[in-house]
Amino acid sequence: MIFDIAVILAAILIGGLLLFPVKVRFSFFGKQDEGRLEIRIFKKRIFSTGSEPNANEEGSLKEESPAEEVEENREREESEKDDFDSENPWKKAAPSSAAELKPAESKPKDSLKPKEAPPNPPSEKKKEKEKKAKRDSSDVEFLTLVVEKNFSKKLIRCIFLEMRAFFRIFHCYFESTVVEGIRFDDDYEHLGYLVGCGNFISGTVPLFHNWEFLADWTGEKPLQIQGGLVASFSLARILGFLLISLEWILRIGILYFWNRRKYRKNPESIQLVFWRRWIVRFLASP
Repeated sequence: MIFDIAVILAAILIGGLLLFPVKVRFSFFGKQDEGRLEIRIFKKRIFSTGSEPNANEEGSLKEESPAEEVEENREREESEKDDFDSENPWKKAAPSSAAELKPAESKPKDSLKPKEAPPNPPSEKKKEKEKKAKRDSSDVEFLTLVVEKNFSKKLIRCIFLEMRAFFRIFHCYFESTVVEGIRFDDDYEHLGYLVGCGNFISGTVPLFHNWEFLADWTGEKPLQIQGGLVASFSLARILGFLLISLEWILRIGILYFWNRRKYRKNPESIQLVFWRRWIVRFLASP
């Protein structure tokens, strides 16, 4: 009887730990040359990129003002010219002998020239060329396999499904998010269309229900975004998301290694259209 009760209590405890949700809030703010990210758990801040320095740190980082620096330099020059105080620490010591007055002999220019490194032997140059050619070929091979039509299509689909699974499993939703300062080069007609499209998306797509797009008709506000994302994490949800991710990673990995094997046997087996070839050349060029 006692054993059965202990098993039931243990099952309830483990189930509660697996299913207990922990809400995490990601507050973000973006602006030109400025940004901030803040993470809170149960309204307690655990991470922030926009923390301000303490008063002690501000005092230690504070630099001298230009007026104080000029005053200090003036006092130092007057102290160096003062002959009354023989123990003046600022006073420059006079040369004691004629040997000190004699200027130092300049070294010949040939001694100042940096020594030329000995040329690499032919074997080392050959090895470097082989390594470079091998690295370039491996880059071209990898990019060719990535931008291949079927693989890239499957990769994009995998990324989209992963993002959708993340938002669904962790019950993510956006808090009130405002995008303001939207301008369109004084073209008010197209600006109205742009803001209207944004508000249409926020009204029809459930994920963006709390988004608001504000136009800057006067051109006085900078473009910025401020809002938050809330996600509910639990051990069971994390394990489920990891299993889904592992499935798609295995699919993509098997397809990639299968295409690589086929490509190494016959490079002509994978044909790319002109714009995909241009992407490979652009990314593989040093």
